[in-house]
Amino acid sequence: MSRPTHVGFCVTVMAAALGGFSACSSDRGADGEGFGGGANGANGGSAATGKGGTAGTIIITGGTGAGTSGASGASGSGNGSGGGNGTSEVCDGVDNDANGVVDDVDAGGDGVCDCLNIGTIGTIGPWSNGGNIFSTWLNARTPLGAVALGDQTLTDQLLAPLQVIVVLHVATEAVTNGDRTSPAQHAFSDAEPSAFGDWVRRGGGVMTTIGYTNDEAAEVVNVNRLLANVGMGYSATNLDLTSFVEEWMPHPVTDGVRNIFTDNGVEPDGSGSTVAIGGSDRVALQVLQAEGGRVVVWGDEWITYDSEWVDVEDQQIELFWLNILKWLSPPMTCQVPIPPDIPR
Repeated sequence: MSRPTHVGFCVTVMAAALGGFSACSSDRGADGEGFGGGANGANGGSAATGKGGTAGTIIITGGTGAGTSGASGASGSGNGSGGGNGTSEVCDGVDNDANGVVDDVDAGGDGVCDCLNIGTIGTIGPWSNGGNIFSTWLNARTPLGAVALGDQTLTDQLLAPLQVIVVLHVATEAVTNGDRTSPAQHAFSDAEPSAFGDWVRRGGGVMTTIGYTNDEAAEVVNVNRLLANVGMGYSATNLDLTSFVEEWMPHPVTDGVRNIFTDNGVEPDGSGSTVAIGGSDRVALQVLQAEGGRVVVWGDEWITYDSEWVDVEDQQIELFWLNILKWLSPPMTCQVPIPPDIPR
């Protein structure tokens, strides 16, 4: 929603085959939360020794250690757990080190897979001072960054290279806050939700955010067009979701999360499981396994403004993001450990 103390976020990372990456950016207001950065070594049969290699290939050297993990700072080296074959792991869609996980490269030990192809639909909200989790926080943790699909028409070909998509501001009306504007999105055609739903069911992971405008009932219409194809959506009547979310049900997405603030959001209202509840028993988070893919519907957008929450205490926003990216990633691909020193 529109508010000087609130901001939305945008993530998009495209496959290397698309020939590049970009990030969308924006911030939020004074009452925000933020991510932080953690370091931890890769485990599961690999020991990170840095990134690079021929033609920019990301490499992680297979390890045969006793199972400890850790990161050595700027060099990105660390010890991995045993079980691999000693072969270097690279971002090539192959389990090079034979540890059972494909492309599990995390040279920085920060909990974000270096091989994960992320994209965003729509644009970051205007409710911050320029913060954008995917232009700062994400780019510092993966060489791929995020690719913004923006207002492009969604097709099978456009979506195919991506593994995770975050939906940002996709309302059909622009939102302005001072000198910042999030442009209007085109109304999704019937063919676009069909392509989107097929992408999810084939194994794609999507997270949606909401609360970028003051007219929330109108805002949910376009994003609900996308989500309806996978049985999810937002309520058109349970609006103004503003509270600390302090009730979290057991789920990989909620692991270690105790408290996150929402401001002028909207309750998720779909066929998924409710795994977080705010004040007055209001639904804040729903998740769904949609055949081969996964869906996360979050009732706000403030967590996308990393500049707003980076110094906020007692809210586990960075951990929440890491949990989401890990759960939305393919189950046996790009699975890397979340550092134990991330605030919980």
